[in-house]
Amino acid sequence: MTTYELQHRFDLEVTKFGVTNPVLSVVVEDYLNYAYQQYITEKYDSLINPAEKFEITERISRILAPLLDDYTTTTFVSITTNNVANKLIGFYVAGPGETILQYIIKEKAILNTTDCDDNVITSNVEVLPFKHNLISSNVDNPFLNPDDNTIWRVNIKLGRIELLIPYGTTLNTYTCRYIKKQTAINLSTGVTMEIDSSVHEEIAVKAAYMYLGDLNSKKQNNGK
Repeated sequence: MTTYELQHRFDLEVTKFGVTNPVLSVVVEDYLNYAYQQYITEKYDSLINPAEKFEITERISRILAPLLDDYTTTTFVSITTNNVANKLIGFYVAGPGETILQYIIKEKAILNTTDCDDNVITSNVEVLPFKHNLISSNVDNPFLNPDDNTIWRVNIKLGRIELLIPYGTTLNTYTCRYIKKQTAINLSTGVTMEIDSSVHEEIAVKAAYMYLGDLNSKKQNNGK
């Protein structure tokens, strides 16, 4: 949909409920952007939920495809203050950027380990999102603690990604597939949704219902 069509669909929906006063474009824009963000958040949850059926996940993948991107970096900064029980060492990874990165879908890393013969062994490992408050209690857990197959991601802050890896290993490469933050809808400049056009109408209707709900709440409060 064009931005004109989005505005028209929004207005058409509210008119069904007797709201005939024209709504300012800037108000429509706010509701559309809020509904747009909410929609992406909901569909992201479905995308990473392994219980979802393939058909649903495939549809959602197609809808969100314009927002999907891949990122790889070899730029790291060691965090000497975040060593855990002399078993794990922390690293900051330069991420795609705070204004770009919204949700990480899948990630992996490459670690280098030096064996007793001074040979460097390179291995691909999974990156497991992990809560800060569980680090100390699980650092000795052989089923969860970082090893040759898995490392922990414990934070994303200011565009940086914080990883914990085992002592004796070196971070080589970090890669992730992520959903980037969408460009906000702007009715005056013609910027519309980046996601697949098959769901534009659904979001416009959702935004209209949000507006109607807020309008009814205001009327009830004024009546009181």
